[in-house]
Amino acid sequence: MNEQQIEALVKRVLAGMQPRTLIVLGGDADYQSLIIARLQQCSQRRFAIYIPPSAAAAHSAVQWQEVGEILSWDGSDPAQFLSGFETVWLPFLDPATLAEIATGLFATPSAVLVQTALMKGIPTAALDYQCRLDSELNQLKGLANNPAMTARLAAQCQTVQALGMTLGSIDVFDAELREPGCQAISTNVTVTNASTTNASAPAESASPRFITLSEVMAQGISALSEQDRLTDLAQEYVKAQQVNSRFI
Repeated sequence: MNEQQIEALVKRVLAGMQPRTLIVLGGDADYQSLIIARLQQCSQRRFAIYIPPSAAAAHSAVQWQEVGEILSWDGSDPAQFLSGFETVWLPFLDPATLAEIATGLFATPSAVLVQTALMKGIPTAALDYQCRLDSELNQLKGLANNPAMTARLAAQCQTVQALGMTLGSIDVFDAELREPGCQAISTNVTVTNASTTNASAPAESASPRFITLSEVMAQGISALSEQDRLTDLAQEYVKAQQVNSRFI
């Protein structure tokens, strides 16, 4: 193999090791072009797109295939469909889907996938601009005129956050969601260190620090210490780097 072929092979290997994210689209397409542009900037992730039947009229597969692979799903075995994904993102979470998740209904494919992802412990994040009735978008739509409805949706947002979803602005996608096996992420996308929340506990009882793939890629293998624990993806990356170094 020549140098160019080796470089192409390494790029394919690294691309295959990038965290895989499932994007579940919604029935509305507010800010669609802006969201697509932002997602295309996420070079550290591989995206797959699922367009539910209810969202097909609002979203073009041709447009979204520029972000990632378009997937089809027959609605069976959602746990298997979600296998291989590190995170699930909902850029267009709407009040109907929010209500389903908050009340435990499994009526639509989106609600089924989200609740299954939460049961599997897959980090799940959603933009909440459609579900905040006091947002500028909903004020322009005339949906912010009933305080009781505004309060109900706010309560439903709190419920799904308690179930494990991360809600917020586009920053929730820019932030690094925790990989499986890491400590839980809080609703404001900050990580809580177990050693600081229970200072009276013995040091060996504190949860070990896990190093994610993105941290290893950003800091380099040389920055790791013997005390660091690696997630599965990070371990595979380190092994690949060590193998590649033997041929340099």
